[in-house]
Amino acid sequence: MIRRYIDMLTLFAEKIWSLYYLERWKECRLLKKARQNIHVNVDVEKPLISVIIPTYNRAKLLSERAIPSVLKQTYQNFEIVVVGDNCTDNTEDLIKKFNDKRIKFYNLPEMGHYPKKPIERWMVVGVFPRNKAIELCSGDWIAPIDDDDEFSDDHLEVLLRHALEHSYEMVYGVIRMEKKPGEFVNVGSFPPEPGKICHNSVLYSSKLKFLKYDIHSYIYDEPSDWNLWRRMRDTGVKIGFVNKIIGTHYLEDL
Repeated sequence: MIRRYIDMLTLFAEKIWSLYYLERWKECRLLKKARQNIHVNVDVEKPLISVIIPTYNRAKLLSERAIPSVLKQTYQNFEIVVVGDNCTDNTEDLIKKFNDKRIKFYNLPEMGHYPKKPIERWMVVGVFPRNKAIELCSGDWIAPIDDDDEFSDDHLEVLLRHALEHSYEMVYGVIRMEKKPGEFVNVGSFPPEPGKICHNSVLYSSKLKFLKYDIHSYIYDEPSDWNLWRRMRDTGVKIGFVNKIIGTHYLEDL
């Protein structure tokens, strides 16, 4: 019985590794193809940035923290793509009050299907609205942020400048992370590793849109955001780091 159990675990592990290498092979090919078909913006010095925000029934935080932090950016050529995970609150009404044509809102007709185990669900929650936001964005660069976090005023400017100056395809910086109420630590260092890069610290080229958040990342014991950055790294994306605080990640207010 024990032997059979060990054999089953071995087969499962082999299957996971096979999927990993198949995924890496496919994404390497897609990256090569994307680099051969680079879209050149008319204004190469001030390209459009798509800020993507997934949300679910947190209209107050979204409208009082995340969106305002984007609107006050020193770099203003952006769009904000907010996608609700089938929101049932007043998210749309509060977004309309901004009266800003740069803000787009799309509400999924049904909530995404997530794992039932709490830890697995936590790892991948928001994957469906994030991927929909990627589909809807039209910018040359993509900047993700969660609905309860905020950018520093120069977030977009700092990351974009670093990316353009060094021809990076993905860049990230340092985030103030709230560990306990009112207590913050700085998170962000190079190279990208688990626990050393935050979701709202990243800016990446839209030619990488073929790389989506994986609803099954929990199988690798990886949160969906780290899984995406890890795949970018493993695929050979040109990654840069800015040793500067460019935002804040707050304790989740569920």
